Amino acid sequence: MDHYLPFVLLPFFLSMAPNGWCQKEDICSKSIVNSCNDCVISGPHCAWCQQLNFTKAGEQESARCDTRAKLIGRGCKEEEIINPMSSLQIDRDESLSTSFNMEEPIQLRPQKISLRLRPGLPTTFSVSFKRVQGYPVDLYYLMDLSFSMRDDLEKVKELGQDLFAALKNITAHAQIGFGAFVDKTVLPYTNTNKNKLQKPCDENYQCQATFGYRHVLSMTPRIEEFKEKVREQLISGNLDSPEGSLDAMMQSAVCGDQIGWRNSSTRLLVLATDDGFHMAGDGKLAGILEPNDEQCHMKNTLYTKSNEMDYPSVGQLAMQLEKKRIQPIFAVTEDVKNMYKQLSSMIPKSEVGVLSQDSNNVVQLIENAYKRLSSKVTLTHDTLPENIRVVYTPRCDDARQEGDNKGVCDNVHVTQEISFDVTVTADSCIENQTFSIRPLGIKDTLIVTLSTSCECQCKDPRESSHQLCNGNGSISCGICSCREHFVGQFCECSIGNKDENSLRGSCLSPSGTECESHGDCVCGRCQCHTTASGSSYYGDFCECDNEHCEKFQNKLCGDCPELPSVMAIIGGSIASVALIGILLLMLIKLLIYMKDLKEFRKFENEKKKSKWAEADNPLFQNATTTVTNPTFTGE
Repeated sequence: MDHYLPFVLLPFFLSMAPNGWCQKEDICSKSIVNSCNDCVISGPHCAWCQQLNFTKAGEQESARCDTRAKLIGRGCKEEEIINPMSSLQIDRDESLSTSFNMEEPIQLRPQKISLRLRPGLPTTFSVSFKRVQGYPVDLYYLMDLSFSMRDDLEKVKELGQDLFAALKNITAHAQIGFGAFVDKTVLPYTNTNKNKLQKPCDENYQCQATFGYRHVLSMTPRIEEFKEKVREQLISGNLDSPEGSLDAMMQSAVCGDQIGWRNSSTRLLVLATDDGFHMAGDGKLAGILEPNDEQCHMKNTLYTKSNEMDYPSVGQLAMQLEKKRIQPIFAVTEDVKNMYKQLSSMIPKSEVGVLSQDSNNVVQLIENAYKRLSSKVTLTHDTLPENIRVVYTPRCDDARQEGDNKGVCDNVHVTQEISFDVTVTADSCIENQTFSIRPLGIKDTLIVTLSTSCECQCKDPRESSHQLCNGNGSISCGICSCREHFVGQFCECSIGNKDENSLRGSCLSPSGTECESHGDCVCGRCQCHTTASGSSYYGDFCECDNEHCEKFQNKLCGDCPELPSVMAIIGGSIASVALIGILLLMLIKLLIYMKDLKEFRKFENEKKKSKWAEADNPLFQNATTTVTNPTFTGE
């Protein structure tokens, strides 16, 4: 059943709206636009006019890109406007089932659609859901068999009949399975003494050897088989308080063939325990460093990698439970309720109920949890393609807002039909991507195939040598696409054997900008654009205009000044620096000279004022020594 629903009526109705309505004007925020395709991807409200001669000579072709209303206002015929819109095609749309009759029920509608999106333009479609009456239920009872749960085990052995009766009230197609767990059989979790490992309980109790996880009974509709298998179970024991709950839950989820989960059923995993749980990283205490690989490792009903792999993380477990559509119910004692409440907040579609001391309320607990789970419908998606956004808007009596990536309806009754508006937006161009939308815990899936409208479908003339392009090119979406060796707005410039880049080089202004961004380089010369007021830029590089000069009495104070000489500026700067340096040196020299002159004059003045004494210096000794010979008489 195929439908084609183009989203083209919305702009029409908006344009027909009365003036009193409050409308937001569309804006085309174009950046670099050289073609129709550039225009389409530049903004969701950008349209392209393919009308010939729409632009004037010298006017940029980007003027063809604007909002639809502005293009029409500038004279573009409506049939000449290229404005791709989003479209939706429903590929499969089977009616919703009313009850389960051993055939595959349809609870989600439609089942397959194809979207062709305009980037940036949101597209909305509706999804309907109705839970069928009597939909099958698979319940796997996973029980903690550590020693502190001995009273609970005895009570569960008595409650098999009541548990089956409760399931039969929900659906005639119910199955139940059973599994048990304790913890890893290595220190420090379990006493590894040979005798203690085989019999971890006191002598007064009959118990079995410690184990990690054991699958006891695959899904069965036979109550007697369930009661018999549960009666055979014995209590066990370990050392520390936290148990291997997450190990057991992971194997219960990924070992679907051994557990017996049906393809079309509501899958419930009841975890009954009175203690906390080990998680990823705790294995290091026992020297277990290998991360959990989220694979099934079950042989002869036992988890064989219990002592070799670490516990799974909460994230790993949550992902596998969601992937396998399993909804956990944590039946725990009051003292660990808050811990499992926190765990439940990280696992979608899970519930927490408080067990009594001997678990005699477990049947009522499961009934209440199932009602809460089944009455809450959460629509979400798997991994989205890159640059795709999805927002859900519930259409029901008790809609809940739990984030943009999901839609929630609460207090939904069986056979009650509800719907969700799903809005999909592509932020960029993509090629044939898919993702799925489905209610959590339900098999039904909507497959969404995505593509984008990023290319213009123009009705171009067939002539390969159109006269508008001077016979040197063809028309592509209203503009000339020139043959080799021809350039220009109308292919009017023949470049021969020259390189187009060399021609463009002659249009570069001293600032390095082609035509100062105010014109087009045509045949090696700048062809200037018009200004916003209608006048023109001018100059060799379109560097001048008459709009930005100051005015006096509404008259321009000047045309365009000559461009300064770059060499003169550089030479003048160097000369100025040198001159300033010489002047500074001369000034310093002058200051030093003035200081020395002042000191010399001071010395001369002091010299003139001094008076020297004329007496002999008593300390002075003559350099000549006279010696008298005592024996010489002079005769």
